Amino acid sequence: MACLFDGPKDIEDMGEICDQMEVNCPHPCSNSKELWKLRRATEISPRNASKEVVLEKAVANLAKREHMPDWFNQCPAASGIGDSSGNKRSSVDLVHWDESNRRARLVELKWTSDDPRCALRQVLRYGAAYLFCRIHRNALPLRGRPLMDARHVSLEVAAPARHYRGCDFVGTLVRKMGGSIDAFIARSGIDGLTMSLDALVFPRDFDQIPFADGEEVKRKCDTTRLTPEGGKIRDAFAGLTPVA
Repeated sequence: MACLFDGPKDIEDMGEICDQMEVNCPHPCSNSKELWKLRRATEISPRNASKEVVLEKAVANLAKREHMPDWFNQCPAASGIGDSSGNKRSSVDLVHWDESNRRARLVELKWTSDDPRCALRQVLRYGAAYLFCRIHRNALPLRGRPLMDARHVSLEVAAPARHYRGCDFVGTLVRKMGGSIDAFIARSGIDGLTMSLDALVFPRDFDQIPFADGEEVKRKCDTTRLTPEGGKIRDAFAGLTPVA
C-alpha cells in the first residue's frame, strides 16, 4: 500500500497534491489513536543540540507549563493511513489552536535550513493531508478532534530572516500556492473552511536560540515560573511577521 505522501514532494499545486493522495489511498482507513491529535511531546535527550528540535521542544515545554497555552507539537498528519512506514516525516512541527475562534496554525519550523521553497512545499503537503482527512473524516478515527472543525487553517513556515535571504521568489511562490489552495477548496465541497499560506520571519532581535541542548530546554522551560529564556521564546512566536 502506498504512503499518503508518495509522489507530491516537488508539487506546488494543492489540487495536484490532493489528487495524488487520492490515488495513493483511494480507500482511506486508519486505526491510529493519534491522527490529528493535539498533543505535547516534551521529552528531549539532554544532549540533543539540533536547533529546530531544541526550539520546538522549548515551545512544547512552555505550553505544558501554561506559558504558551494554545501551542502543541508533533501533531500526526497521516498516522496509520496507507503505508505508515513511509510516513516518517508526517507530523506537523507546531500547531497553534484558537478554540474560541476555531482557527488553527500548522507551522513548519526552520532554523538552520536555507531552502524556503522546500519548507513551503512541506507545509503545503501538511495542508493537503489535513484536507484529505477532512474530506474522508467519516472513514477515519477523527471523532473528538477539534482541528477537524476548524473554520480557518493557516499553513506557515516560521524561520529567521536569513532563511529567506536572497530568495526573491518567496512572495510570488506564496501567492501561487495560496491560489491553488483557494481553487481546490472551492471544488472540494468542504463547507465552512478557509485556508491560507504564509512565510513568516522571527523578530530581528531573535537571532540566537537561548539553549545549547535539551538539558537547558528542560531546565529553563519546564518551570512553573517563566524564565527570561522562556520569555524570549514566547515573545519570538508572538512577534512572527510575514516576509517583506
